[in-house]
Amino acid sequence: MALSNAERQRRYRQKLKLRASPDGVGEQARIAVERAVQALWTFHQRPGPGGIDWSAIDCCTTLAQYRSELERSPGNLIQAARAFLPDFTGLTPEEARAIRAVIDISDALRLAPPRP
Repeated sequence: MALSNAERQRRYRQKLKLRASPDGVGEQARIAVERAVQALWTFHQRPGPGGIDWSAIDCCTTLAQYRSELERSPGNLIQAARAFLPDFTGLTPEEARAIRAVIDISDALRLAPPRP
């Protein structure tokens, strides 16, 4: 059954309220992490140093393997993200924003001062 325009608008407003409330912070963090993982994987698909494929360097040939490597230790995702500091060389602007968001979340959780 198709939703009425009013029902679509109501659902949209609910989503906006959830995003703006403290109750939605966890979900927003999960979304940010998913974007960062996707950005890291996209970078991983590009040739590595000297033109060697990253998969030959770290033996991760699928997103599932790469994600498993990041999940293996709590610090792996942040370590991979921080490897691009200070200037995010090699990333597109969208990838850099996704990775920057995860670094900012990590810093906030560690009570570290914001970075410029």
